[in-house]
Amino acid sequence: MMKNETPKPRRKNQSYGYYEETPEATAFKRLYNKLQRQYDNYGLRVFMTTSSSSGEGKSTTTAFLATASARYRQTDTVLIDCDLRRPVVHKLYKVPNEGGMADILAHGVSLRSVLKSSAIPNLKIITAGVAETSPADLFSSERLSQMIERLRRAFQIVLLDAPPIIPVSDSLLLSNVADGILFVCKAGVTQKRVAQHALELLEDNRKKLLGVIINNMKGLLPYYYDYSYYDYKYYSHAAYDLE
Repeated sequence: MMKNETPKPRRKNQSYGYYEETPEATAFKRLYNKLQRQYDNYGLRVFMTTSSSSGEGKSTTTAFLATASARYRQTDTVLIDCDLRRPVVHKLYKVPNEGGMADILAHGVSLRSVLKSSAIPNLKIITAGVAETSPADLFSSERLSQMIERLRRAFQIVLLDAPPIIPVSDSLLLSNVADGILFVCKAGVTQKRVAQHALELLEDNRKKLLGVIINNMKGLLPYYYDYSYYDYKYYSHAAYDLE
């Protein structure tokens, strides 16, 4: 007869606390499945994430989604840091920021030269690079659509981590080349009127809006939504809080 053993936490992936069996990982697998259906049913492949303003967890959300996409079903995925003003993707994946999207748009460097490998198989990164001119001018160039079309042919999922909508016009320009848009809000922080204003600014491409991602839900839902209610307490120290 086997003796009872205390369950052990799942092996930790080295990239910013991503766990296979955490509630967060499960949620992003579900989100990935929804995007996969959009691809299967409608051929959507390029997805842009944005928010109304800074500090709502947009980049972290995009990084989790990219990780879920690449690890779950081994989907060829590329994550592009399109926030040329406040880039963070290179910090999340611990890769150099130099040589990135700004270099493609400003100088026409090749995609191959800026694609960076991550610690996660099937996930490539294009960092923001250093913009020497206005990002809005760069996103208005024909090189943007040419770049997206090449990535569309090379990868199954293309994720654009775009700047927030209200402070700058960059996301409105990027929405023209995206197939679908995911709007990120932070529970308890994002004000309804602010989110509504951001969506009004996005009106020209509102039909591309696939849905809203609400993060930072911990502590705001009833107790029976808490994973510890279903005996997941032994994972609680390892879970990554979305912020």
